[in-house]
Amino acid sequence: MTPPGEPDAGTPAAGRLLARLLGERAAEFTADVVPGTGGPDWYEIDAGPAGVTLRGSSGVAVASALRHYLRTACGTQITWDAPVPRLPDRLPRTGSTARTTSPYRHRYHFNVCTFGYTTAFWDWARWERHIDWMALHGVTTPLAMTGLEAAWQRALLAVGLDDGSARRFLGGPAYLPWNWLASLDGWCGPLPQSWIDAHAGLGRRILDRERALGMRPVLQGFSGHVPRELIADRGARSTTLPWWDFEVGLLDPRDPLFEEFGTTLLTEQTRLFGTDHLYAADPFIETTPPEGDPAGIARFARAVHGTMTAVDDRAVWVLQAWPFSYRSRYWTQERTRAFLDAVPDDGLLVLDLWAEHRPVWRRTDGYRKKPWVWCMLHNLGGRPGLYGNLDEIATAAARAAADARGGSLSGIGAGMEAFGGDPVLYELLADVAWQGSVDDVRTWLETWTRARYGRTTPGLLRAWELLHACVYSADGPGPPGSVVIGRPTLEGDLRHELPVHLSGPPSPDVPPDLAEAWTLLAGEATPEDGAGPLGRDLCDVTAQVLTHRACEQQWRAADAALARDADGFHRAAGELLATIEDLDTLLATRPEHRLDAWLADARSWATTPAEADLYEGNARRLLTLWGHTRSALHDYSGRHWSGLVRTFHLPRWRSWCEHIGRALETGSPYRAEEFETALLAQEERWTADRGRTGAPGPDTAGATLEVVRTLMPRHRVRRG
Repeated sequence: MTPPGEPDAGTPAAGRLLARLLGERAAEFTADVVPGTGGPDWYEIDAGPAGVTLRGSSGVAVASALRHYLRTACGTQITWDAPVPRLPDRLPRTGSTARTTSPYRHRYHFNVCTFGYTTAFWDWARWERHIDWMALHGVTTPLAMTGLEAAWQRALLAVGLDDGSARRFLGGPAYLPWNWLASLDGWCGPLPQSWIDAHAGLGRRILDRERALGMRPVLQGFSGHVPRELIADRGARSTTLPWWDFEVGLLDPRDPLFEEFGTTLLTEQTRLFGTDHLYAADPFIETTPPEGDPAGIARFARAVHGTMTAVDDRAVWVLQAWPFSYRSRYWTQERTRAFLDAVPDDGLLVLDLWAEHRPVWRRTDGYRKKPWVWCMLHNLGGRPGLYGNLDEIATAAARAAADARGGSLSGIGAGMEAFGGDPVLYELLADVAWQGSVDDVRTWLETWTRARYGRTTPGLLRAWELLHACVYSADGPGPPGSVVIGRPTLEGDLRHELPVHLSGPPSPDVPPDLAEAWTLLAGEATPEDGAGPLGRDLCDVTAQVLTHRACEQQWRAADAALARDADGFHRAAGELLATIEDLDTLLATRPEHRLDAWLADARSWATTPAEADLYEGNARRLLTLWGHTRSALHDYSGRHWSGLVRTFHLPRWRSWCEHIGRALETGSPYRAEEFETALLAQEERWTADRGRTGAPGPDTAGATLEVVRTLMPRHRVRRG
């Protein structure tokens, strides 16, 4: 049974969205949802003397019509870093437009990991803003993970586990996504009851709003992961699967507990949250099945889908195709075929999660004709750096649909692990979601620039031509690695250690096109732009320049240290530390790049001081050590955030400089083991601190242009 959304869903829900986004100017717009038409989603716009009528097949379609009108007629837009549009005094009368129809049934949004790396501590106000953003950008099929821990608690108690064990299994709030991914459990918890209760209510509120706007949220399926205490109590057949620093217990699909717990979980989930018949389950996201026999793999797939259909005969399993790429050696054609063929065609929806870089649909014969979604992954862990491939996003899904192997394509979406950066990619993706493709990216960028800044000039257009060429046409898996979040080392060549899943190799050279774009943006910006989108873009481009500069300085310092050149080392090391300080000062000018906001959001959910400390500890550890003290996931989610750079990353580099400096002064060798032990202790102290480290520095909000102009003479790069 699918519960109703808000009592007056449809047109009234869309009308309230307009009121939230447009304020008093919403009176000049009319929302008209035309339900029950069947077929693909569509919208129409009629802008005449009496106002602007936005008509569509759902609230999402109406919101998408608003986005189109704002950008094409008014030269403005709503993005996550610019939520208030600049409307002209008189709305343009564009007449009636032709109907726009999306070629995609599913327009997907989110990654399971996003619910840790980005949304872990969001309140309703922040969720409401993002749901509106999703509607504007045409999202029909959002992943919905908030509050599902309540269903898990109920299910665990129903099968006989005690409450303390259940909440220990769930772990800390920032790490819940990896519990849902069957990757870890019991880490950084136990989960307080107040969190479970509050987030059950928040999760229902999110789902009600999404459904009222016409979205079909994806809830959670069961993939076999249960507490090891429960396995022991029942004597259940199981295996232990490793994932990075962790291990989890996975039930054998032939054991009765698999179906018993799976159906209990989904029954409780449906009671609490309803269903739209879409269920996400990823039993082997970054590990491999316990057996290699295709028949056994097929048995597991049938069991996962079977728990869904036992509770919901309309169930569709939503599967991330990540393992087929990440563990491609294991997932041979025979094993992949057995897994996919075990589920009926109408019972599976596959997310080709990294299709813009490493598509899987080609080598799986289009997922054996199962419906699938072309996804832009874009971001791993929230790590910093401008990055993307606009040209690929513009046309790749359309090319896949035209290919004989990709003919079962039924959707497009974004499966980013974290978000908040590179808004240009998501604006382009939203247009592709409605138009099928964008054939001329250069012309599209002209429209983007006008809507982004409220004006176009030769300098701004040239800046975006350059950014398109040097940043947003990347063929690699991600932006250049940042030395700032790289971990200092005294081993090997003394250069920084790179986080796992590094997006790309670090580079000491500032690309000339990036340097020119930096100069152009700074020249076009006014002090009033500092708090707006131009200030944001100027900050991000400047940070990218400083990242390259820091890499060059760290490499010179390492080379000098290896040559036992004390003077050369101190010069380069001093420049490196000064650049990292400059980066923190720059980041403090933008609200998107501040650690104190993340920590305050975490603590805001607490009902006791102990809970506040637990939540802050989760928030700190996720961005730094991630797991155990010597975790292989160290710095995976490192960020360029003011406060984090100043109080965590900069002190690490100071320690590196001090250890090398002492060795040079005394003529002693570089003691890597001694340094590593001291650094680990320093990092653990930071994660255990509360309230002091990470506190905001000087209030420079909105002063981006002023700060950039002080930095440019020190970091300017000359062409040629």
